Amino acid sequence: MGQFGPYLEANAQNELVIDGVRVAELVERHGTPLFVLSENTIRYNYRRIHGAFSRAYPNEIIVCVGMKGNWGLAARRVIVDEGGGGDAFGLGELTVAMMAGSEPRRIVVNGTNKSEEVIAAAIDLGVLNQVDDADELELVQRVACELGRKARVSLRIRLPLAAIADVQYVDNRYPTGISPSFWERTFKFGMDPATFTAAAQRALELDHIALEGAMYHGGIPRRAGFFREETEELVDCIAVTRHKTGWVPAYLNIGGGFVPERHGADDPPSIDEYAGTISRAIVERYAVHGLPVPILLMEPGRYCWDSAGLWVVRVGARKVDRVLAGKTWIYVDGNTNEMGDPFDPRCGVHHVLIANDLSRSGSEVVDVCGQTCNAADILARGRSLPQIRVGDMLAFMDMGAYNESFANQSNAIPRSATVMVANGRAALVRRRETIADVLSRELVPTWLMARQTGPTAATPTAR
Repeated sequence: MGQFGPYLEANAQNELVIDGVRVAELVERHGTPLFVLSENTIRYNYRRIHGAFSRAYPNEIIVCVGMKGNWGLAARRVIVDEGGGGDAFGLGELTVAMMAGSEPRRIVVNGTNKSEEVIAAAIDLGVLNQVDDADELELVQRVACELGRKARVSLRIRLPLAAIADVQYVDNRYPTGISPSFWERTFKFGMDPATFTAAAQRALELDHIALEGAMYHGGIPRRAGFFREETEELVDCIAVTRHKTGWVPAYLNIGGGFVPERHGADDPPSIDEYAGTISRAIVERYAVHGLPVPILLMEPGRYCWDSAGLWVVRVGARKVDRVLAGKTWIYVDGNTNEMGDPFDPRCGVHHVLIANDLSRSGSEVVDVCGQTCNAADILARGRSLPQIRVGDMLAFMDMGAYNESFANQSNAIPRSATVMVANGRAALVRRRETIADVLSRELVPTWLMARQTGPTAATPTAR
């Protein structure tokens, strides 16, 4: 195992090496800023979560790796090669999943307000459509009827989480605290238990619906450590539905929200703890209700992607102000356009390495800043780092989840290239964006194309 991660280490020259390739070599070939994905780390993370649940759970495990975390085609190919599936939102992610060769049985389509186009595609491809509300069920029935097909359907539920109703959870995202129960009750996805049961009854009556599964997503409650309580309540709600309708889901989808380790950060529950606790809760509560244990689906995103990615930037300038600010600023060629991870429980605090000199001694407190016209464009704020020099390459760790997929083009700045590395090899998997790419959707109406001169040029047309 490497010094910083399973495939991330220092070589004899104290340079950062990822999956057998020097970061400096990648920068020389592809420039900065640059995303770097380690193929073997993706495989390692996938195998850890699949293996942990497979050891703890007595039925089949299907890991539908969240595509919103990283929908890159090459990254998706690695998951497919491992036997994994995907959690797709919308036609774009569904298209990537199928282009990558995914088995339809291992793909789920999530989301509210799905278009008829998305529903028809899900039916055509034979993937599982996770219905979000009762009205959507009627729309799926109509589209399936028009296509002369049966739609595979799972119903999404929200829970009251009564056992933790009085709990307040505090972390970096919610420093004043949040109720995990309130978060789940007011979450925009899924149906309350009564509506869920009514939808199940209705689905059983519809001739173009094949009702196969139930889905619940952990989110804040799971991150807060209440994965046993939420799982028990989920099974109890399913038992109520079975009592009223006679239906038992063949698939139980427990969503995502599994917090991975991050270098230099807090220690979340291990994946074995997640797997053991959740599996026992399902098996025990299903036994209490006399129900057969279902196939288990899950939708981890960050767990599989986060530690597989680096983001490398180059230092272009330093500025020291001991008079007014008492600060040192380090300016790099990356920016927070590509650090927009909205779900990060550590609020963007990524461990930073000087990739070209890992052994550099000393320390200084600095703000690492980007180039946008935004005072909040700080990649690392008040961070104690070895003294950074112009020309250094800084590697931000654990950048494989959400940062690329949520990147924007503020100030018309093109987005980074991405390379994938494995066993000493490297290949470009997403080319660097150009100014032409940024402007490719822009149009100018004809009345603004004519160049006028003289006093009438700025005079509005009389009405």
